[in-house]
Amino acid sequence: MSDPVRPPLQRSRWPLILGALVGSFLLVGAGLGLGWYLFYRPIVNVAVQLPAPPPPPAPPGPDAQAVKALEDQIDKQKTANKQIEDQIAALKDRLRADVCTAKDPSGKASPQQTPMPGPGDGRKI
Repeated sequence: MSDPVRPPLQRSRWPLILGALVGSFLLVGAGLGLGWYLFYRPIVNVAVQLPAPPPPPAPPGPDAQAVKALEDQIDKQKTANKQIEDQIAALKDRLRADVCTAKDPSGKASPQQTPMPGPGDGRKI
């Protein structure tokens, strides 16, 4: 028996088609992922600070009673300072006067009192 000539074996094309589809889907997915990564992701992750709130409005003018009380307090302090300055001046005047002694506590020299001889006077006591 002779073998009739067999036609060449035909291979199925389904694995090639299936591989091409899967590969194309993978390439499309990789392209979409790369596009998202390059163009849609946030480039710099910076927290934006809000501007500072405006300062509160200035309070209305000072209270008249508080101003009057402060002025009275200032006047009292000026009076006390003047008294202290007068006392300092009187004490400075006392320091300029003669120093008091045991014989004359008022600090005035008596006419009979003679000055004590110093080491360079040459007088003998």
